[in-house]
Amino acid sequence: MLLTHGVFFVDGALRADVSVRCEGGAIRQVGALSPLPGEDVLDAGGAYVLPGFVDIHIHGFGGRDCMEGEDAVRAMSRGLAGQGVAAFVPTTMSAPPDETRAALAGIGAVMDRPEPSGAAVLGAHMEAPFLSPAYSGAQRAECMQRPSPEAYDALTQGLSGYVRMMTLAPELDGALALIEHLTRQGVVACCAHSGATSAQVHAAADAGLKQITHLFNAQSPLHHREPGVPGAGLSDPRLLVQVIADCIHLHEDALRIAALCKGPDGVALITDAMMAAGMPDGEYTLGGQRVIVRDGAARLERGNLAGSTLTLHAAVRNMIVRCGLSPETVIPMATSTPAQSVGAQAYGAIAPGKAARFALMDRDWSFLRAL
Repeated sequence: MLLTHGVFFVDGALRADVSVRCEGGAIRQVGALSPLPGEDVLDAGGAYVLPGFVDIHIHGFGGRDCMEGEDAVRAMSRGLAGQGVAAFVPTTMSAPPDETRAALAGIGAVMDRPEPSGAAVLGAHMEAPFLSPAYSGAQRAECMQRPSPEAYDALTQGLSGYVRMMTLAPELDGALALIEHLTRQGVVACCAHSGATSAQVHAAADAGLKQITHLFNAQSPLHHREPGVPGAGLSDPRLLVQVIADCIHLHEDALRIAALCKGPDGVALITDAMMAAGMPDGEYTLGGQRVIVRDGAARLERGNLAGSTLTLHAAVRNMIVRCGLSPETVIPMATSTPAQSVGAQAYGAIAPGKAARFALMDRDWSFLRAL
């Protein structure tokens, strides 16, 4: 199949002078290509053609939550593919150990037997249980544990191969040893739901910490005499920062600050979406808690934000249209940067050998369709 007559994001630039040849689910050629005899040709109609998005932090979509198990993760995979997502990391919530293990098993089942035509499951992002109760946000404080390699191994016994990322609070006793343990296993260690000082975050980076989960949310605040988790994340070049660009969790200026401090290779757009994403306003659940969605904002009954209803294509549009950032700055944040941050080398770029998954957007940066 030859995809042509689009404006393709290739090698960091938007280009109208190339076409893309795909075969067997992979990109084979990118360049000034002519159709081969009998080859199917798909006209992009002048749309922006982006690599399929990669979401490394998402709890649910389309009325389903990954904590529900394999069937829910499969439904998420199918639904997200239609939103231009090429790959994702289903994200667990704080829960009793047996529920967490069941969720990991469900995620692993879809990794082992991928959903045909669905977005690829890259592994689990465990956003619990080694978090600070003082910064629980929408997480259930009663399910939190003290971190240690032994506690992690007990929780993930027989399932650790399915874990791609873990968010924890690095100031807790035992957290640095756990970060080192995760790093040795190839798990990406992240910081949030944390009251850490900036010095504690830098020390965690020395131990192997790689990312700040949902920057500014559920963490110590940035202050000019104690920069906290956000200050360390924005200033330490070893750390990538995740941002929820729904303009609800973060003001446009906060999003601009992140982009200006870290650049396209240091920011990952995430949705942190819960099951109401892709659904109308109403009542839903997250981690067994009642969530009320009004005007697209998801909140617990006590008022805490409870994930989002964001899609990655909407996040890209917000960063370009509402924050005034260049497409060349923003597009990597939803594609190559998150993909590379979790070692998903098959995704995130329009280049030979990469997955033939694309998101088409119009000239106003509204989503058109997925290919």
